[in-house]
Parts: sequence; C-alpha cells; structure tokens
Amino acid sequence: MTPSSVFAATGWKLLEKIGSKGIQIIVQIILARLLVPDDYGVVAILSVFISLSNVFIQNGFATSLIQKKEATQIDFCTAFFSSLGIALLAYIVLFVMAPVIASFYGMMDLTLCLRVQALVLFAASCAGVQQAYLSRSLNFRVNTIATLVASLLSGVFGVCFALRGWGVWALIFQQLISNYLAVAFVYLMADFRLRFFFSMESLRALFGYGWKILGSSLINTLYINMYDLVIGKVYTRELLGLYSRGQQFPTLLTQNLNDTVQSVTFPLLSQMQDDSVGMKRRMRRALTLDAFVVVPALLGLATISYEFVYVILGEKWIAAAPYMMLLSLVYSTHPIHTMNIQCMKALGRSDLFLKLEILKKVLEISVLLLTVPHGLMVMLWGQVALAVGGIPINVWPTKTIIGYGTMEQIRDLSPTLFAGAVMCITVRLMALLPVHMVLKLGLEVVVGALVYMGISYFLKNEAMMYLLERMGNRQKEDA
Repeated sequence: MTPSSVFAATGWKLLEKIGSKGIQIIVQIILARLLVPDDYGVVAILSVFISLSNVFIQNGFATSLIQKKEATQIDFCTAFFSSLGIALLAYIVLFVMAPVIASFYGMMDLTLCLRVQALVLFAASCAGVQQAYLSRSLNFRVNTIATLVASLLSGVFGVCFALRGWGVWALIFQQLISNYLAVAFVYLMADFRLRFFFSMESLRALFGYGWKILGSSLINTLYINMYDLVIGKVYTRELLGLYSRGQQFPTLLTQNLNDTVQSVTFPLLSQMQDDSVGMKRRMRRALTLDAFVVVPALLGLATISYEFVYVILGEKWIAAAPYMMLLSLVYSTHPIHTMNIQCMKALGRSDLFLKLEILKKVLEISVLLLTVPHGLMVMLWGQVALAVGGIPINVWPTKTIIGYGTMEQIRDLSPTLFAGAVMCITVRLMALLPVHMVLKLGLEVVVGALVYMGISYFLKNEAMMYLLERMGNRQKEDA
C-alpha cells in the first residue's frame, strides 16, 4: 500500500469526520439553544444503555474482521447475522427493563424514550460490518458521502422537531434518522453485498479474537458511561445535562481528529504483524501526526471553554464551562493512549489488552468512588489525574513488544506539547482584552492557531514537515 493511498484514505476519513461532525456541531448548537438541560439529561441516560448494547453488537466482530489477514465473504456474512441476532436480544432486554430503569432514576418518561431509542441497535448491527469491509480496503469515500448526507438530513429533521416543541424527542428521532440513513446510503453506494451464509467455524475464529476486544471495550464503555449513571442518580437531571454538554465538544473533536487517524492506522498496523521494526516506524509516524492535530485542539478548547460556551451555546449553559475545560484536558491525552491500544490490537494481543483494561478500570473505579462524595469538579480532576497517570500502563506492552517506550514517545511528542503550551499561555493573556466576548473568542482562536503553527514550523516539528511534504507531493501529482 503506497503512501499516496494512505494519505488519500486519511483525507477521506478526515473529510467524513470534519464534515459530518461539523454538521452535527451546528445542529447541536441550534438544538442547545432551543432545548433545556433537562432534555439532554434524559438523552445522556439513554445513551449509556445504547452504548453498552452497541459494544456487544459492533466491537468484537468488526475489530476481528479488520484484524484478520484474510477475511472472506462467509466471515462477513457470519459476523452480520451474529450481530443482528445480538441486536435483537439486546433490544428485547432493554424493552423489558425500560420501566425498571425509569423507576431507578425517577424519570418515568424514560420508559418510552428508551424503547424507541433502542431501535438504533439494528442499524448499528449493519453499520459495524459495513465499516469493517470499507476499512479493510481503506475505502472511506463511500462512508464519507453517506455520513455527510445522513448527518445533514437528520439535522434538518431534528431542528424542525425542536422548533415544533418536541423536546427530548427531537434528539431521539434525529439520532435514529441519522443512523438508518447512513446504513442505507452505504448499501446503495458500496459494492459490498451480503448473502445468506453462516459458518460456525468462522464464528469461532472471529469470536476467539473478538471476545477479548469486546470484553475490554465493555469494561471501558461501562466506565466512561458510569459518570452519567452516577451523576443522573446522585445529583440532578439538570446537572447531568450540563455535564453532557461539557463533554460533547471535547468528544466531537476527539472523534473528528483522533478517530480519523486510528481508523486508518489499525488496518495498516495489522498488515505488519510480523515486522516489529516496520510497525514501530509506522506507529511513531501515526502517533506524532495524531497528536499534532488533536493535542492543540483539545488544549485550545480547554483554554477558551468559558468564552466558547457563552458565545456558542448561550448564557444558560455557562455552568458547563468548567466541565468542558477539565474534560478537554482528559481527551488531550487520547492520542498516546489509543495509539498504543491500536498496536496491541494489531498484533493480535487482545488477551493483553483485556488484562490491562481490567487493571486500569480497577484503579479508575476506585478513584471514582473516592471522589463522588466531594462533588462533580473533584470527580473530573480525578479523571485528569488518571488520564496522565495511566499513560505508562498503556505504553508498557508496546515497549515490551516493539521497543517503543514511554519516554521515547514523550520525546517524539515534545515539540507538539511545547507549542501547545505556548499557545495556551498566549490565549489566556488575550482573554484579558477588554473587548466584546464574540470578538475575543474569534481573536483567541485565530491567534492561538497562528502561534501554534508558527512555533511548530520554527521547531521543524516532524509531523508538520511530513504533512507539508505530502501536500506538496500531492499538488505535483495533480499538476
């Protein structure tokens, strides 16, 4: 696979993420101004149970299909029908348990909401296999177009529903429409067609690798959503809504940027399972590129969180600003965490991945239990400490297997970290300017970006030089 094809695949994936998530951001900004924190508190609870169900439906089989050296039509069909069966079982469980969940949280309107929202699970069972097929061939063009169109159309429907006073139902139907349209468009545009094949041998092979990924993903998803579960039960629906808004934009940035590189990197690393030197070289390149984009974006959002919430979401959401700041700091560490996890997956070490996830979650749940009595801000500072302190745990297997340790990775990222730190200091100084909040936010974004790019260029940041070189070569090819 040539560098040009990898660069093109990354470009399509980035376009998908920026385009679709950009549309979603605009839609969510409009909806945030039309709806209230209570509505988002309900959706946050729904999302917990949908996310946990999706782990069973998507994570194990999709990851196994990508990681497998030779995946056949029978493998894809077996994974699809297995996922569909799991989706049906998960829906039945959620349908039956919905009244119990609603009673536990004291939100009786949650019953019908969960039963309707859970219909998205059937779309997820199709999407997981579709994404695995497209990822193996780095064919992100089809998915980009499908996702963009689905995001746009569902966004229009969601805003219309909100304007008609549908409240939380505007959010639920918007998500349902988006997921089903994306699956339908991919089916129409891709050359991938499923047949009525099913093989127990294929199922055992896929599950043999995938169950450990599924187990670790379940642990991780449960932990991530545990904050929503705890806040919704211990505190109030309104506070959960504010926390959800504070988490939304750091999450969207991470999905746009970090997940773009990860989705391209995993199939590439999987093809180099027998070449540790080549894998280290390719992982180092991917890590520095990932961090070069993700770290400044998240650090920048943490720095301008107050101005961002006030201008973009409105004054009624201003209490979400400190949550956004701390969660942005947490997500800024994701490149180094997720890249090392991808390396373990690509090497087929799902057993090691699961063991590490169990160890980390024991530590993380302990911190959660210790911080809950002291309020939400203390809980989030605990997340920040865990995000930084957990880096050596995720890096240890990579150092053992391909010789790429914590200190070496941090040295590779030091130009990006330095430029990001100077950017943040500059932006905070600009916050002292006695100008209108909208103008202040615009100046902070523009000046912060210029400072970061300028320092990176001055330091000859390897990631920036590589991107400039690739763009230059692409222009020559087009000419």
